[in-house]
Amino acid sequence: MSETWKQWEGRTVAGRFPLQSYLGGSDHSAVFLTLTQSAAGDSEKAAIKLISAGAADADKQLLGWKAARDLNHPNLICIFEAGRCELENTDLLYVVEEYAEENLSQILPERALTAEEVRAMAPPVLRALQFVHDKGFVHGHIQPSNILAIGDQVKLSTDALGVPGEKSPRAGVASAYDPPEAATGAVSTAGDVWRLGMTLVEVLTQRLPVWDRARATAPEIPAAVPEPFREIAGRCLQVEAGKRWTLAEISDRLGSARVESALPGPLPAQTSAIAGQRKESAKWPYWLGLAAVVAVVFFLIVRPKPSAPPTEVQSAQAPQGAAAENAQPATETANPGNQSGVVRRVMPQVSPSARLTIQGKIKVRVKVEVDAAGNVAEATLESAGPSKYFSRLALEAARDWKFSPAQAGAQSAAREWKLQFTFSRTGTDVSAVRTRR
Repeated sequence: MSETWKQWEGRTVAGRFPLQSYLGGSDHSAVFLTLTQSAAGDSEKAAIKLISAGAADADKQLLGWKAARDLNHPNLICIFEAGRCELENTDLLYVVEEYAEENLSQILPERALTAEEVRAMAPPVLRALQFVHDKGFVHGHIQPSNILAIGDQVKLSTDALGVPGEKSPRAGVASAYDPPEAATGAVSTAGDVWRLGMTLVEVLTQRLPVWDRARATAPEIPAAVPEPFREIAGRCLQVEAGKRWTLAEISDRLGSARVESALPGPLPAQTSAIAGQRKESAKWPYWLGLAAVVAVVFFLIVRPKPSAPPTEVQSAQAPQGAAAENAQPATETANPGNQSGVVRRVMPQVSPSARLTIQGKIKVRVKVEVDAAGNVAEATLESAGPSKYFSRLALEAARDWKFSPAQAGAQSAAREWKLQFTFSRTGTDVSAVRTRR
């Protein structure tokens, strides 16, 4: 079935949602990039999930999606619409929801999170999960792949919520995150707490805790897990559901604790996803106070080396400090007749908390096609880097640059420039290289 999903790229669901590209899936479901119309009439990216409508619990699943659509919380993925459709004589259910740029499972193969990062990530996750419980639902799938990043916010998935005591639609499909009582198929709030404990250990060590289900003993918390997460994980991973901490108790423990600093130096080889190699770690930043998140640098990006010597180079430095970051997009206007050929530079706007998470430098290269009037006709990412967040900021800024008009008698009015944006904790640098006259 998974091969069939991809073949449906280019089809349209319910006459309104084009399946632009296949993002991933399994035999049970598939997720595609699609478009929705905003209140202002603009097209916006969204994700659409398709599952077979032939299952016995299809009606229940559809009702669950529609109920989740009414949940409104800043740290929950919004569901826009859900319904039935048919593609190539196949009956399907679909749910359209916010498009997440990244999820936590994409970061863990590269490195574990630091205690500081988890300390900032946990509150928005706990708030969202508490909200779900207060509304009479159970999440049922707390794990790294369901902790997502949209712009500068941490969000939990909402397309698989259940009701306490009811059997999960995926009952019988074992998951490494499942609590002992999952064998009955029923979901519970205590089960969410168990999965949260498993997730905490994994994000701090890149591994799930060792646990022998047959012996019915609590999982072993690795010594590398710092406090207070070691205690929290231990309290979450109690075999007896009634002995597990509540979300309020976890929040209280985090609020009263001073998190120990992360272990110094590189991760131990046995916990590294790429043994024998030392890479510059990515940080999955969590905006302190704003409960936000984006994934950033995995590796340093090598500065571009154009095939021909650059003819015109300009650089600029973004204003530094909180006041600058909260201002409108930074621009610099030059004399249209100056030698550089750059008339206006627009700098990406990065939140102060995002900068604090940067290790080293993040480099993003954008190629722009300039028309005869000096406007950017097209901007494309030449070297996007590992973070969609910073790549998006650079691309949006590049589109607003302005260059000198083409000289009279020039052989070609179209010109090409390459802009390199370098993000660091102290500010943003940009260099502009003309690569085609």
